[in-house]
Amino acid sequence: MRWLFLALLLLATPALADEPAPQPALTPSSSCTVVKVPTGDGLNLVADHCPAKTAGAPVVILLHMIPPHHDRTNYPPEFRAKLLSAGIEVLNLDRRGGGDSDGVAKEAYIGPNGPKDVQGAIDWLRANSKADLSRWACVGASNGTTTCLDYAIKAADGEGLVGPSALVFMTGGNYTEAQNALKDSVVTQLPVLFTYNAKEAAWSEAQKAHAPDSELWEFKAYEPGGHGTRVFAPNPTSMDDVTEFLGQHLKQ
Repeated sequence: MRWLFLALLLLATPALADEPAPQPALTPSSSCTVVKVPTGDGLNLVADHCPAKTAGAPVVILLHMIPPHHDRTNYPPEFRAKLLSAGIEVLNLDRRGGGDSDGVAKEAYIGPNGPKDVQGAIDWLRANSKADLSRWACVGASNGTTTCLDYAIKAADGEGLVGPSALVFMTGGNYTEAQNALKDSVVTQLPVLFTYNAKEAAWSEAQKAHAPDSELWEFKAYEPGGHGTRVFAPNPTSMDDVTEFLGQHLKQ
């Protein structure tokens, strides 16, 4: 009877809301290579670098959902291929404490160290890429949005950092503003795309009250949807929406 008890126990145990779906080991396409990205505080992060075919292309840095449960495999090869086809270079980063990267996962989204991941990515691109770093975007999924926001604000504080030209928040939430408020920040001067499951619309749609008059911000709700990068599988058009937004706002 023990096996019957265990089976009933498993059926009665709810799945964790943020439990990741099983992910296959990442096999980068022929257009991408795995690279090591050092940070200013001595960590080695791992990323997929997908260079554009032409020099001087814009570039996007992809930040996955919460580590250590998630990693850079959140962004599927199909999405990276769409960005490359649009002439956008890609650096798909394992945030600190996630995937193959060093570090403490919690520091990726709580405290001052998350922006160091982005700065490490910028420094690596400056040294190893022909991308145009005056035209780059930060794409964050779930609490990857926290780091995108924190870095944009830090760069605007005049610390010699290269601020983003555009942002994409894939299912932002209260966690996005764990360190910094979006309202009245530099973000109100940037093009921003908010994507979200229609069932998780509250935080994203509340940001409409802070939207600039210039209509730089776009809001996309999906039904069916999914949290963060989980929107891609049930609604593949979301990949096109992000790609088109970035292509529009990272032009010369």
